[in-house]
Amino acid sequence: MSKTTDIQPTKATGDVVLQEVWRAKDTLSAQYGHDLDKLFAETHEREKLSGHPLVSPPPKRRKA
Repeated sequence: MSKTTDIQPTKATGDVVLQEVWRAKDTLSAQYGHDLDKLFAETHEREKLSGHPLVSPPPKRRKA
């Protein structure tokens, strides 16, 4: 089985938007060797260069 989502031919009742989102996700994932650490490292570099936040992690929880 491949790491990408197998996309079936679009049927008249199929969700074309959802299939396009999956296709975009698979393409982006493949560009970084399906490695999330590499993807997020690149995202943080783009964030630094642009000066605008691209990723907003949730605040860290304090242990009770």
